[in-house]
Amino acid sequence: MNHEAVNEHLTVWLEPARQKFMRAVNRSSSLRLSLLVLVNAAGCLLVLSPLIILAAAAGTVLVVMTDIQGPLDLLLVAVLGAASLLSLFLSIQLHLVRPARPQGVLVEKHQAVDLFGMLERRISHFRMRTVSEVLLTTEAELTIRATPRWPVPVWHTYSLCVGAPLMYFISHHQLRLALAGAIAATARKQNTIAGWAIQATTDWPAIIEAFEANPSQVTNLLLKPLYRIREITGLLSKDLRAESQQAQTRWVLENTNEKNTMEYLSCQVVAMAYLEKQYWPTILKGAERCASPVVKPFSHFELFLKSALKQELVKRWLLQAQAISGNTHGGMRDLMADLGIDHLQWSELPQSSAFQSLFNSADILSRLDENWQGIIEPEWNERHRAFQREKLHFENLHRQAEVQNLSGEPALRYVQLTARFLDRTKAILVYRKMYRSNPDNAALCFACGREMLLIGYPEEAYEALRSAAELDKSLAGRVRTLIADHKQTEIKRQQSPSPNICIA
Repeated sequence: MNHEAVNEHLTVWLEPARQKFMRAVNRSSSLRLSLLVLVNAAGCLLVLSPLIILAAAAGTVLVVMTDIQGPLDLLLVAVLGAASLLSLFLSIQLHLVRPARPQGVLVEKHQAVDLFGMLERRISHFRMRTVSEVLLTTEAELTIRATPRWPVPVWHTYSLCVGAPLMYFISHHQLRLALAGAIAATARKQNTIAGWAIQATTDWPAIIEAFEANPSQVTNLLLKPLYRIREITGLLSKDLRAESQQAQTRWVLENTNEKNTMEYLSCQVVAMAYLEKQYWPTILKGAERCASPVVKPFSHFELFLKSALKQELVKRWLLQAQAISGNTHGGMRDLMADLGIDHLQWSELPQSSAFQSLFNSADILSRLDENWQGIIEPEWNERHRAFQREKLHFENLHRQAEVQNLSGEPALRYVQLTARFLDRTKAILVYRKMYRSNPDNAALCFACGREMLLIGYPEEAYEALRSAAELDKSLAGRVRTLIADHKQTEIKRQQSPSPNICIA
């Protein structure tokens, strides 16, 4: 009890000093950088501690053994020898921990001669360390990633990650600008203390994942302190990381005009949104019917892109990116504000994409398909199993609904699953029946109204939604929004004879 009282008294006594220190840290960027460097350096010493102890203990043993004068010296040699053996054992385990490299398909020089030529010239110009590999990836990216060679954020291997999807959205000229910006940003990071501190902060999560994937005694010793280091460096480096993420685009803006920068940012936004909101949901829907991922999403990517990308969707994605701050679309709103760009505008897909101008053939896309299939297989299998479970559940509810009136949670779940397993003409019959047989259930009325609105029965949908709002006042705001959005969409559709103009 006395010990707890003393700790509580110390906490209260030190609280003003702690608050003063935190205010100083929040106000001073130089103090944050100094602390960030110190914490990262402490993390390096922590990870290297088995090697440091091994060197110190072994060296002391060698010195003492040259002049042993009594039993105490022998005891010291024995203790230090045991410490050396333990440190050697932990050092061997540490040697086996390797952070994971970026995933993708390795691009050989003969497959993209122009790309390797541009890469070599820009590395020489910006005096950046050599890029060891070029990878074709499944993301909308063009970045250089640094991977620690060992579980210490000091020595790195650099990989140029070229996202196959992004290559179809940008032209050869935009690719040249983006590549130069990526190399310039990486070279700057390599040559400054602040750059090393930011890179080390980025490395700790990958190092922790490597330790978690290799459970051992050294993992048990180091993992908890590393969690704390990751947390502290993440807080201290928030502003520096945001600035570092803008470095590539900022270089593009400084070395070309605002129009080219705006077009490149727009291509990034459209590519990321297309993958996230349209392409991958369509591809992954195949898991409902097929138990294994046999689809080839990249071999047919260009064909699907030209037929599926719509002007109306593109405008919506660009508006969303400009309206929402934070991590959405890479924090595009904040980035635009910092760069002085007031809007985004995207015209069309390039007549000759960067992929067509760089790669000699599309055979590498088949390898990328196989790589993606291996990565996605666990998620694909889980989606397939989940769909089968939901299908069985729906069939049971459908049989029950034919012989009795469903109510409560079973009825709500039945309505939620209907759109997945019945076509429009059959689904409306389900929604009508559930709504009319449960007029006092606000959640069910709301669900039926929303689904009827989606399949094109607005009058009945409005009635069900308004009933839900009367039964539960907390739903009134959502009901008004749904009805207003639907009416606005109908007005726009009537004013525009062909709203879905394909961009090609």
